Amino acid sequence: MLPTQRIRVVAGTPITVGERRLLPSVLVTTIAGGNAQTGLFRWAKLRPISLVEEGPEGAKWLEIPNATANTLSTMAVIGALVALVSMGLIACFHLMRK
Repeated sequence: MLPTQRIRVVAGTPITVGERRLLPSVLVTTIAGGNAQTGLFRWAKLRPISLVEEGPEGAKWLEIPNATANTLSTMAVIGALVALVSMGLIACFHLMRK
C-alpha cells in the first residue's frame, strides 16, 4: 500500500499578552504507510507559518518565513553551479591538452 500524505493548517492555542491576543498557526504535514489499523510508519513535520496579533487597533497577520529552507535551497543551487563550472573547466582543460 502506498503512503498517504496529509497537509493541513492548525490554529494554536491563543496567547493573551496584556491587551493583545496572539494566535499562532502551524503547517502540519503527516505521512503514514502500511495498513489502516496498525500502520507500518508514521511521520509528522510541524512548521510555524503565521501569527495573528489582535489588539485595540485591529488584527495584524504576521508571516513567519522559513529561513532554513530558503538557506538550504540557496546552498543547493550554489553547489549545483560549482559542480557545473568544475565540469566545464575539466572539459576545457581536457580539450586543451589534446
